[in-house]
Amino acid sequence: MKFLRSKLLLLFIFTFPWVINSQIEYPKDYFSKPIEIPLVLSGNFGELRSNHFHSGLDIKTQNKEGLKIFNSADGYISRIKIAHGGFGKALYVDHPNGFTTVYAHLKKFNKEIEDYIKKIQYKRQSYEIDLYLNKNDFTINKNQIIAFSGNTGSSFGPHLHYEIRKSSNQKPLNPILFGIHVDDSRRPEIASVYAYNNVDINNYNSIDPIKLSFKKINDSIFKTTEINLKGNSGFGINVYDKQDSANNKNGVYNISTYYNDELVNSINYNGFLFEESILINTLIDFKHYINNSERVIKLFKTSGNKLSLYEKENNGLINIKPNYSEFKIKISDIENNKIIIIIPINSEKKIITNTKKEKLDLTIYNKKINNDLSYNFINGEQKINIPKNTFLQNVDLHINLSKDSLKIVNPNIPVFNNIKVIFPNSNKGNYLANLNQNKEETFITSNLNPNNNFETKTKKLGTFFIKNDSIPPTIKSLNFKNGEWISNKNYLKLKILDKETGIKKYKGTINGNWVLFEYEYKRGEISYEFDEYYVKKPKNELEITVEDMVGNISIYKSIFYRKSN
Repeated sequence: MKFLRSKLLLLFIFTFPWVINSQIEYPKDYFSKPIEIPLVLSGNFGELRSNHFHSGLDIKTQNKEGLKIFNSADGYISRIKIAHGGFGKALYVDHPNGFTTVYAHLKKFNKEIEDYIKKIQYKRQSYEIDLYLNKNDFTINKNQIIAFSGNTGSSFGPHLHYEIRKSSNQKPLNPILFGIHVDDSRRPEIASVYAYNNVDINNYNSIDPIKLSFKKINDSIFKTTEINLKGNSGFGINVYDKQDSANNKNGVYNISTYYNDELVNSINYNGFLFEESILINTLIDFKHYINNSERVIKLFKTSGNKLSLYEKENNGLINIKPNYSEFKIKISDIENNKIIIIIPINSEKKIITNTKKEKLDLTIYNKKINNDLSYNFINGEQKINIPKNTFLQNVDLHINLSKDSLKIVNPNIPVFNNIKVIFPNSNKGNYLANLNQNKEETFITSNLNPNNNFETKTKKLGTFFIKNDSIPPTIKSLNFKNGEWISNKNYLKLKILDKETGIKKYKGTINGNWVLFEYEYKRGEISYEFDEYYVKKPKNELEITVEDMVGNISIYKSIFYRKSN
């Protein structure tokens, strides 16, 4: 009888999320895939990224750029955005059924769109554009070629980022739910399993996780070593999924937990709002991530976790029952390939556990921050303002305002709202810098307020101090020489670089006329493809102006010759 109940439970665990999901209506045959080649993913929907969830599918393009991108359904182009970072070149298409598709990291658009947006770029004299269009400006048909794949923006390899959103609130939804098919017959895999004993949900760092060893029972069931837990306890996992044609470690779709055969909670990656994406740092064990570079999903909620991913409103903790009990974790991908982790718990038996030791934190914390209050720390012209709800719970900080630096330190906590920092301009430098717990230095601001003090809002913690950057950017031609005939070349390419504070802006002119140089910041290159806006002359004067973040300017001048007919 006990065996029969166990079999029925496993059947229920494997099918329950799909019953819930079937109640949601998604048009299955409305959207076609956006690219001709078989869909192979380098990233899937909802997987964990730095400070955000991934909002779409990253579709591999066979390490090539220039593959045709097709519009998934009839509609109109509602937005065209071109940026140095982020999505790079991106198209947004609104459809009559209330959804929006997004195509990002593009190399270029089709000729009609390219000509349209280039006119605006030349009119505004800006490569970066964020343009919202009306319904009748650009209507397009299903399967029409709208662009070509690329590697623009914050993309570190050729691919297409593809999204389906709800148009009314731009909420990203899982494209696989709409019938966008990716071959996947592989089960999720386990990297690690952790237990958390006597959890305080109002304290991120209340307890360090206990790492559990596990063994494989069969293809779908794993079992950990028996563990002794008492009081309110929880668990965490690091799991991933691989599709059939790639070995990328992508995210899973559903994680459901059960205690003594009763559902505790379920996480489903169906969709999320962009404004809640930063709350990923309440989902993962942030302290463990900072110290071990491993993202462990906590299967219980701590203070501030208001993510909409959960099926139930409880906090996911269990009150350990006397003697023997079992906790089960069911993990599945969106194709219903699944595994179960069984965790036997014995609250009476003394069990030696394999405890993962966190790095020792030697920071002396001198300020207790109540999450419900705002704080101002002042030392002369130095000021720190911490608004309420900055950390979503009470925390300890090390705060020190001295002549040469300003410290706001606790490397183990995430920041959810901006902290205002004001630092007096001592004329010893021209920008404010930050040093984090890993000794990594970053530029913060060169902006001065009316009182001649550096002022910024930031989510960075660490040590703030003044630095000086007096070295202008460097500019170097890559595919031509001064005085050279380049009639056989279709474009100009130059390297621009600033080693300290980075590039703020650049400008290129030919014979005094602004021309469209595209900036590939990952390589530090700008390039201009000769277009209809170039006025043909045998002798041409090229001028490139580059400014860094503190106002240092470099000007590069060169002559090139090109046939005018």
